[in-house]
Amino acid sequence: MKQITSPRTTAVDRAIDVIELLSENEGTLSLSQIMNKLDIPKQSLIRILNTLCVRGIIDKAEKRGFYRLGMNLLFTGNHLQDKRNLRSIAWPFMQELSQKVRKTIELSILDRDQLVCIERIQGNESVNIYSRIGAVYPYFHAVSVGKVYLAQMDSEKRKENLKKIGLPAVTENTITNARTLEKELQKVKNNGFAFEDQELRKGVRRVAAPIYDNMNKIVGCISIAAPIFSFVLDDVAKLGVIAKETADEISKSLELQ
Repeated sequence: MKQITSPRTTAVDRAIDVIELLSENEGTLSLSQIMNKLDIPKQSLIRILNTLCVRGIIDKAEKRGFYRLGMNLLFTGNHLQDKRNLRSIAWPFMQELSQKVRKTIELSILDRDQLVCIERIQGNESVNIYSRIGAVYPYFHAVSVGKVYLAQMDSEKRKENLKKIGLPAVTENTITNARTLEKELQKVKNNGFAFEDQELRKGVRRVAAPIYDNMNKIVGCISIAAPIFSFVLDDVAKLGVIAKETADEISKSLELQ
């Protein structure tokens, strides 16, 4: 570990050095050990350690004056690893699906109450549907991925989720009635996939199916999306089943991890 000696070193730099030092050393380190290895003034180091403890990035160990990595940092690391695993496992199935249906394929997850597209393959249509990696779908009720997650929730959690944003009309096709939405979610449960008909963006249709881990917990969705001229209503059931079959294959692969 390179010693920090520059007077221009920021508190952020020093905090990162502390985290890296603790990650490189098994077990715990004392205040004096950290101070000696990083050459940080004692009072500055104490402030950094206290802040990191409050945020859960590091913890005070059982032995007085010793520190170790906190569960918050470990959880974040595991969470990011889970995302990478899902993307790497889903990718070959997405490629196969793309070649089969010739439409845009998306992999989305629920992250901190937001629907996020974490991987995609552009379809062959001349019209780009404007989804992109990192895009956030703000309205659960207006997109097929959101409908999948809403259908998985118990009624109380669903009401709480929808209460935050209501049921605004994103397009003229968006479902804005709670009873109508409940009927739609029952279809999702029965069919194993969700359908969105120009509800988030005019001219775009999408089907989505859930991906589960080995604990039968939903960890993402696989979607097929396309402009309405290449995704006619007669194709909804067929594409929905194909999306579900692909999602099931990804789920089986996740079970083997």
